[in-house]
Amino acid sequence: MSIGLDLGNHSIKIVELEKVSNSVVLSNFAVFESDKLKLDLNDEDALNLYISKLKSYFKEIDFKSKDVVLSIPDTEVFVTIKNLPKMKEKEIREYIPLQASDVFPENIASLIYDIKILKELDNNLVEVLLVGARKQRVEKYIEIVKRSGLVPKILEPKSISNARLVDEMTNNKANIVLDFGYNQTNLEISLNKIPRFVKSISIGSNSMNKALSQNLDLSLLQAEEYKKTYGLISGIADDKILEYLKPLVDSIILDLKRSIVYFVEKNKGVEINKIYLMGGLANLPGLPEYLVQNLNFNVEVFNLFSKIKVASTLGKFENELKNISPILSNAVGASLGQIYE
Repeated sequence: MSIGLDLGNHSIKIVELEKVSNSVVLSNFAVFESDKLKLDLNDEDALNLYISKLKSYFKEIDFKSKDVVLSIPDTEVFVTIKNLPKMKEKEIREYIPLQASDVFPENIASLIYDIKILKELDNNLVEVLLVGARKQRVEKYIEIVKRSGLVPKILEPKSISNARLVDEMTNNKANIVLDFGYNQTNLEISLNKIPRFVKSISIGSNSMNKALSQNLDLSLLQAEEYKKTYGLISGIADDKILEYLKPLVDSIILDLKRSIVYFVEKNKGVEINKIYLMGGLANLPGLPEYLVQNLNFNVEVFNLFSKIKVASTLGKFENELKNISPILSNAVGASLGQIYE
């Protein structure tokens, strides 16, 4: 049994997975969203409220364990792949601090980091995945979890959680995830369950709400409802909603096109298999179709339940689970790591 926790800017997502025979089953879940909820690591009052809600909500849903696997935003970490001289893992761990300035963008003394050897290369080199995070930020997330009465077992970047979810061992076919958050969109390209390219785009759900609010004289709450209801569908309200959302989506598309060109150039012979949509905007009406038209790739909202089953006790939530599948993905991906590994 494994519990995955995804702490969003204005939301909390929790899933409980169990291994039953050869299947992974969702046995419990919780999603809490509120504009009053704010995950601000620098605001003690906001954190106190956030922790209070997490603690009470976790208790209310009655999860079977307090041990959690935490999925944290890639904006808090450094995920990179380096080709290093061929050495044993112990030797690489001793080598990294000596070459830290070539590996991490910050002083290694301020970081927590880990490595994973991916494969041996020609020319006596080895390909290594390096993940680093600022100690102060990691300690803050751990503090949130502990003050909520929970036990943090593992912390990992969302890009790793997502790669575990969407990738099969497809040799030279990579998958792309557009993970839409409140303030930004994470663009992740992964191959064989390893994130190979990660980029944060400073456009998210809030950007779209503000665009509609300012241009159509709506409250942010009204803008959110208009966005969720009409999205990128043409022929609605004289196409005003489409008019103000389209430039933001086009900006994400431009970033994505540039990233694909860069990735394919750096990874000769690798093809893009599919683009998966996750997060709060994944269900935006008309978005998959608009992306297909402008990108010429297969695009689909990620179906979480192609990977896991749902316990019979959750049958009454079938429609709700189908709708919120994209926003549960980070928590499920993190939780699967503990079950599989």
